[in-house]
Amino acid sequence: MKRGVALFLWLALALAAPLPELYDRLESALGQVRIEAQNQALPALEQAQSLLRQEGEVLPPVLRDAALLNLQEARQALLRKSRADLEARLLLVRHLLGKALLDGFLSGTGEERAALLGRLARATGLPQPLVQEVRSLPPEGARRLLEAHYLQAMAEDLGRSLSAASRPEAYLALARAYARYLVIQDSPQSTLKAQDFVQALAKVSGGEPFRAEVAALREKTLAWRKGLQPSPKPQAQAPTPTPSSPLSSPTQAAPPPAPSSTPISPPPSPVQTAPAVETFYVASWASPELASQIRSVAYALGYNYVFEFLADLDRIAQTVGLASSALGRGDTESARAHLASGLFIFQKNAEPILSLVNPDLSELVRKGFTTLYQAPGARVIDTFVLYDAIQELARQFQEGPRSTPWLNFQLFLLNLAGIPRATFFLVAAALAFFPLYLVRLTFGGRNVYWNLLALAFLLLFLPILAEGLSYFGAIMADYGNLPWLAALNNLSIGQGLLPYLSWGLSVFLVVVLATAGLRGIAAQFGLLKERGAEVAPTAERLPSTTLTSETIVEWDEEF
Repeated sequence: MKRGVALFLWLALALAAPLPELYDRLESALGQVRIEAQNQALPALEQAQSLLRQEGEVLPPVLRDAALLNLQEARQALLRKSRADLEARLLLVRHLLGKALLDGFLSGTGEERAALLGRLARATGLPQPLVQEVRSLPPEGARRLLEAHYLQAMAEDLGRSLSAASRPEAYLALARAYARYLVIQDSPQSTLKAQDFVQALAKVSGGEPFRAEVAALREKTLAWRKGLQPSPKPQAQAPTPTPSSPLSSPTQAAPPPAPSSTPISPPPSPVQTAPAVETFYVASWASPELASQIRSVAYALGYNYVFEFLADLDRIAQTVGLASSALGRGDTESARAHLASGLFIFQKNAEPILSLVNPDLSELVRKGFTTLYQAPGARVIDTFVLYDAIQELARQFQEGPRSTPWLNFQLFLLNLAGIPRATFFLVAAALAFFPLYLVRLTFGGRNVYWNLLALAFLLLFLPILAEGLSYFGAIMADYGNLPWLAALNNLSIGQGLLPYLSWGLSVFLVVVLATAGLRGIAAQFGLLKERGAEVAPTAERLPSTTLTSETIVEWDEEF
């Protein structure tokens, strides 16, 4: 009993690992990820994902989900042998962890504060002299000094992007600035938005003119840094990193993925002053206190009118619809890109408001986005649940919160998408062969009616077999470096009209074959003698045989 209690306490402590220990274990796993050694890198990425899922409670949910999404994309980049994309994902993961480490450092005390600062330096490449200087400062002074340092590095990176001789070089420099922004994104002095970086990166990667957007980002970065100068300590102590600083080292550069597939923690927009006349109308179902709180959050996010917020909800629903279309044609990568874009908009613009209306449903929607993005073998019907949930949130925003047990149950089932659901259907498909084997073993090929019944059984189990085969293809495409097997996803009934009609045809054939087989078997057992001519000879012979037996008995008695 004592051993059991001790083991339970040990497991509880392990699950509640502090942030420095979590970072050390994640960094140990990420350090093994190299594109030259896929056999070692894939288990390392799986280990990192498991750590975040099981022990990531110390991280804010938004940061944890974003890190998980980027680790999943790192796996895809590794399978595609895309070195740049792999480095970009790992860079984003480290800086997202750096955001949590910075927050913990500013609010920590004593040895914990020193441990967090050391991990922050490793995660974001802070120079050692700056670390020594920050260690002795109070939280506010340390925040301003670190913020000034990151901003200086961002300005240098943006300058390199503007003067780059090639588009890839500009992309890498802009990516470095973006990653560093993630660490200080919620600063009160922020004049930037994550969406600004995403749009600029999209222009660079899409071959469009981008220098005007990058120049605007650099001007905002310099203005942000200039806003820190009135404080004497940060001004006197802010270092100027040299080009050889680890923050600006080209070896750390990595192009981020397509902007639509890079979900990050949502940075708040610059603080805005509410207009003198309230323009963001909140329906009468909300209490005055709640209505005021919703308006404050809406104004802070940049919404002056309700229709602007509802338009963003429509954009989120549109990304889910595009993901559904991509899944329907077997394009898993595009579907994940659309889901990542929807998750980004939801976390950045919608969830802060909707969590005030219905926090439980908002959290389920966010988890649904994350699950579908990561799940191998996601189906078109899965996106319908997510779409309905977004529409329900929009209705509740206008009409007030209400209980939705059926929708909540569907969203709960949505969390089983991926490996759990694939395992279920693979096992069911394997077991489906056993009754077919028994039918064949028992009757073999000697009886045509039993063969018809066996064929009916086969068609009855055909949807299960197709579903198992489709999940096998999805898993091999994601984890076996065989992307062409993703086409097997289209065998699933949940994918579109053709599989659905094929299932209907198989059911019709089941009815026909089962009827023919069972009718023949019933006739052979003499159960249909009043129905068919095929049993007439049997019916005629039975009385004759009976009479002959009776005659023989009478002769024996007379003798």
